[in-house]
Amino acid sequence: MAIWDDVITEQEKEKFYNGGMGVGRVGFGERAALLIVDMSYGFADPSYPLGSETGPACVENIRILLDQARAKGVPVFYSTSEWKENSVERGLWKRTPEVDKALSQPKAYEIVSELKPRQDEPVVVKMVPSAFFGTNLVSMLVQKRVDTLILTGMVTSGCIYATAVDGFSNGFRVVIPQEAVADRSVTGHKVSLFNFHMKYGDVLSMDEVMEYFSTL
Repeated sequence: MAIWDDVITEQEKEKFYNGGMGVGRVGFGERAALLIVDMSYGFADPSYPLGSETGPACVENIRILLDQARAKGVPVFYSTSEWKENSVERGLWKRTPEVDKALSQPKAYEIVSELKPRQDEPVVVKMVPSAFFGTNLVSMLVQKRVDTLILTGMVTSGCIYATAVDGFSNGFRVVIPQEAVADRSVTGHKVSLFNFHMKYGDVLSMDEVMEYFSTL
């Protein structure tokens, strides 16, 4: 049973399958990288306005993948954001003043201690959902000869989805371990994973990704 089977009807799935979508896999290429998106306190810590109760479990699952990626020499990349006093630089996010106040604290964009980047693990700073838009992520991935992204982080329906589609648009194979992404909305999480898997890449279990790591 797929994670989205309780929210996507059989009739809806049939329309995708009839169009040849969701059939088969994109698969892993020659060289993968682990990309950890926005696992900062402002999103992973439930005490923040944009945090979620799903954050801590996501942190733990990513940590398992991160340990294995490091052990196998898989390149690791991160994304986070930063506070800008100028509202134009912050962008047209639909946020209340209370949320902006919480996000103006430096710790909000600090990556959680369990997933702290090493000195040789780049962190791109973005101001919009996609980790690709306005950053040098593509050039760094090309430098590392990466053709496959193992995409993790928060939130599934927002920054994960935007990054996944941009990864696809830039010619990368994109794999999402479903236990290593999270969202404030269970429904949004499942629908986003379904739509991605039907069109752009592969939603796999953590066990399948760990099995891939074991072959390296």
